[in-house]
Amino acid sequence: MNSSRHRAGRFTAAFRARYLQSLHDYRFFYDDISEIGNPATADYIFYFVPGINGTPGQTRFVLPSLTRVFGSQVYMKALHLPEFSARRPVWEKYTPANVDRKLEQLRTDLSELLQRHEHVTVIASSNGFYDFAAAAGNLSSDEVARIHLVWGACAPDHFDPTPWEQVFFPLNGFEHEGHRWFAFPNHNLFQAFNPEASHTHLWRDGPQSRRFVKADLESRFHFAGLEWDYVSVSQIGAMVHHVVNQIGGPVRIPAEALVAANDGYWQGKPPAVVERHIRRYLPDANIEFKPASHLWVVTPSHVTELFERLKHRLHGMSGAHAISRPQASIPVLAGV
Repeated sequence: MNSSRHRAGRFTAAFRARYLQSLHDYRFFYDDISEIGNPATADYIFYFVPGINGTPGQTRFVLPSLTRVFGSQVYMKALHLPEFSARRPVWEKYTPANVDRKLEQLRTDLSELLQRHEHVTVIASSNGFYDFAAAAGNLSSDEVARIHLVWGACAPDHFDPTPWEQVFFPLNGFEHEGHRWFAFPNHNLFQAFNPEASHTHLWRDGPQSRRFVKADLESRFHFAGLEWDYVSVSQIGAMVHHVVNQIGGPVRIPAEALVAANDGYWQGKPPAVVERHIRRYLPDANIEFKPASHLWVVTPSHVTELFERLKHRLHGMSGAHAISRPQASIPVLAGV
């Protein structure tokens, strides 16, 4: 954590201390649990690729929808390395060496799963899709042909500058290896400035309702009565660029793509522009726009609908029910 302290904001030391403390006492994130279920008995095999600063524990949010659609005999493995632990400061995670290790682990995981199972469904969150697309170029054509993709909260392939940096860097920012980091607040009142700045969301589906809290899904720390998170547009943007440069071309696989119509990361781009961008990488994707912000587009209602379309695709194939059973001639992975 030897980040540079020069050009620091007025309250940087207090903000950083609170953030670092939150990495050790945070429990909502379920930290680094990267496997759920038993691959030896599973009917369906899933592989989760988190987005920026995501963790394997985010898989628990989709489990109710997953088991509702596919039943209880499912296996989920998540991309995970110690370098990207939920306990590690975000500015230490995103280096070219770490990102390359992550891509290599992703390739290895998918190859091992495809050796043991006829089909694997990849669930990519946000920018995690670009990690998958870069890794897919190093898989064999046979392996790629046996992958289905679900991409939730489709994100652009770059990070644009934000005026929030000019506001909050003087308050709590610092420089780390030439990149400026700052903490930005989350509160529902800030949605007028950016739809991604909310901290809760009221979900309704028929008679069901629940208030979701962003801190249950993404790491947040408390300071001055607000929830905050650290970001660096330049450092994270450079790492996304590093990944995108390794994508060899379009990934031609069956895909379900879920897009937030009010996504702050697209900065108001019309649906036609967003769709053209997605099809540049996924020409065969089925794209759905839903009226929500980036995070809150992945509510149980939308995720369940996404999985139902996926299941319909899978069952449209011959022998669909058995497609994820382990191949008898190859030993299965150890269950959890």
